[in-house]
Amino acid sequence: MLGLVLGGGAAKGYAHIGVLKVLEEMSIRPQIIIGASMGALVGGFAAAGFNTQQLEEMALSIDKKKKKWLFRLHLSKKGFIDGNNIMKLLNTYLHGKRIEELPVKYACVATDIEESCQIVIDKGDLVKGIRASISIPGVFMPYKYAGRVLIDGGFVNPVPAAVAQDFGADKIIAVNVLRKVDYRSYPLTSRSDENKDYNIKKVLIEWIDYATSQLIDYEFTKIKKGLLININTRGIGLSHFEKAREAISRGYEQTGNLRKELEKYKS
Repeated sequence: MLGLVLGGGAAKGYAHIGVLKVLEEMSIRPQIIIGASMGALVGGFAAAGFNTQQLEEMALSIDKKKKKWLFRLHLSKKGFIDGNNIMKLLNTYLHGKRIEELPVKYACVATDIEESCQIVIDKGDLVKGIRASISIPGVFMPYKYAGRVLIDGGFVNPVPAAVAQDFGADKIIAVNVLRKVDYRSYPLTSRSDENKDYNIKKVLIEWIDYATSQLIDYEFTKIKKGLLININTRGIGLSHFEKAREAISRGYEQTGNLRKELEKYKS
C-alpha cells in the first residue's frame, strides 16, 4: 500500500501540486494521503478527488488582492488571523465532505497545545480538519475542534511519514518543501570573522530551519521503505501565495528528475 506524505510550508507548499502532477502523469496512485499544514490542505483536495489541473487553477486564482482578503488581520491576543475567510474559500469546494468518506484514505496532523501531543485527524469535517492543521502559532488563532485547542501540526512534525506507516502504508513517498539543512557537529576551532550582520529575523529563520530539518530526519528513521523528495523553494517566501506558478513549476521539474526512482512506487 502506497502512502503519500505532504509536508508543511505555507506558500512553498504549492510545490506539492507540481509533485502530484508528476505522479498523475506516471499513474502513481497513493492509497493513503497524510498532510501537515499546507500539505494537509493540498492533500485534502487530492484525497477528495480533485485533479492537478483543478488544483493549479485554484492556486493561480490567488492574487495579491485575494491573498489580502484570505489573510485579513483580526488582531487578538490569540493570533493575527482568525481564518474565517480561508474556511469560506475551502467550503466553496469542500463543503459537507467528511474525511472518512473520501475516495482516498486521508489524515492530517495538528498539535494539541493543552495536552502537548500530536493529534491525527482521520474523521469528521474535512474543512475543519484542514483548518486545525494550518493553524500556524502566533499567526492564526488556535482552532477549537472536538473539545481540543489545536495548532499547526507541521511545527512538531513537518513531514509526518510515520503516520502513513501507522495507517498501513508499506511504501512511502514523502515531500518536503522547506529548506533542508545538513546540520553537522564539529569541535570548536577558530575561523575568520566575516562581519556578517545577523538580526533577530535572520537568527529565528536559521533556528527554525535547523530544527525543522532535524525533525524531518528523525521522522524518516522510523520508515522501513520510503523516498523523501526535497523540493528547493528558495526565493519563495512562506507568505508568497501569489507565486503559485513558480512553486508548482519547481515541484514539477524537480520531481520529474526522479521519475526513474519513482517507477519503484508504481502499483
